[in-house]
Amino acid sequence: MTRLRTNNPDWRADPRQIVAGGATRLTAFLTNRWKWAVTAALGLLALFAVIAGYFLWSGRKDTDAATLLQKAATQLEAMTQNGSDEAKQVEGIRLLRAVIERYSTTAAAAEATLRLGTHYYAAGKYGEARSVYTTYLQKNPRGQIAFSAALGVGDTYLAERNYEKAVETYSRLTEQFSQEPLLPEAQLHLAAALLGLNRGKEANELLEKVVATYPNTGWAQRAQSELYRSGLSLR
Repeated sequence: MTRLRTNNPDWRADPRQIVAGGATRLTAFLTNRWKWAVTAALGLLALFAVIAGYFLWSGRKDTDAATLLQKAATQLEAMTQNGSDEAKQVEGIRLLRAVIERYSTTAAAAEATLRLGTHYYAAGKYGEARSVYTTYLQKNPRGQIAFSAALGVGDTYLAERNYEKAVETYSRLTEQFSQEPLLPEAQLHLAAALLGLNRGKEANELLEKVVATYPNTGWAQRAQSELYRSGLSLR
């Protein structure tokens, strides 16, 4: 009878040795898997800690920004109620700028931008107002208040009777934000700038478009009033 030959040492080993070797390998395998599992778990815990820390930091940042914004608003409101108070005005403006500079990515910074721009505009400081809005747009061309800021830029030109720059600004605004819910507001302002340049036909067409596109709204009523006031009429 031919004897089976093999180079596998386990084939000729004692069965007890085979069992012992298998148990050793199994133990080593489980130990390695356990180490891997512990390492993975620790990695996940570290990741969760980083995420939790970020949200905690972000939440605290938003809270601090909102608190500072409220202080600024209080100063400016006190100035309005008690008459001209240069100290409160200066402090209110300083606080608004602090919100914008320190917490630029927060909703409070966006609101502070609008408040500061509106403050300057109401005071007749159109250049300062425009600077506030322009700075925001340079950093946040598609930010949450980009439309309002660009509208503010156009309004400063309109107030200065720089109708050409106003038309340029409003026209670009209506093109860039064609789906903006407040688009008719920009169209009304554009019509006013066109009238300032004696471009009555274009203004007429734009006002008619507002009436037709947004019927039974305050925008349509304003457009109709402007048409009648300017001696224009709906075709």
